[in-house]
Amino acid sequence: MEVHHHPNVEKKNFKEYFFEFLMIFLAVTMGFFAENIREHFADKEKEHTYLESFVNDLSIDEQKLPLLIRAINAQQIHGADTVFDLLNHASLNNPANNIYYFLQRIARQQGIKIYVTDRTIEQIKNAGEMRLISNKQVSDTLIDYYKQIDFIAYLQNTLLDMKAKLWNNSEPILRGNDFKKIFTETDAVFKPKEDLYLFSTDPVAINKILLNISQVRGLSVTIRDMITAQTKEAENIKRLIKGKYGIGAEQ
Repeated sequence: MEVHHHPNVEKKNFKEYFFEFLMIFLAVTMGFFAENIREHFADKEKEHTYLESFVNDLSIDEQKLPLLIRAINAQQIHGADTVFDLLNHASLNNPANNIYYFLQRIARQQGIKIYVTDRTIEQIKNAGEMRLISNKQVSDTLIDYYKQIDFIAYLQNTLLDMKAKLWNNSEPILRGNDFKKIFTETDAVFKPKEDLYLFSTDPVAINKILLNISQVRGLSVTIRDMITAQTKEAENIKRLIKGKYGIGAEQ
């Protein structure tokens, strides 16, 4: 009967097991650190890209917001002053072209969101990557900038409600047939060559309009001043980003 002999297997001692464990541990640890370093550099690259994009957005805001400021001055503040003065001397016998024209100009409005470039803040919020902006001052300042834009938009919605009230109170003193003459075929407002006249100069109706105009003008001034400050803030944030990151030196 054949006897099978098992080969002698050399048993590893404790030091050999410990050495193998140590090598595996070091390999895993080094891999972990390498991955962290890779992610760190990837995050830094993303941060740099986001901040360059923010600087570009803010530069566009600096160019476009003054257009809105001029529109507010011309349509709402100057328009309110003009109509206020004209209504205080309103007469059924005198042409009222400017009253028709400026009342309709006051009623129209351009929202601030049209003049603000928010593509980067929306992108970074949707991606949940605001944390990548490592400098807390820069991050907080950017967040505050766009929160202020939202607040101005809220005030503009409040202003629209005031304008709706102004328009409702203005209807009793306007002639419908004359009112339609201040619009072009493309719905633009202009001053027609023929004379337009008021339907009524009822003092109670006019007093309501004057009160409404004062409200509209007051809030318009507040909004204009806030947008002016926001334009300066865009420049300040660009300067801050340049100082902290060296980005936007040529902007």
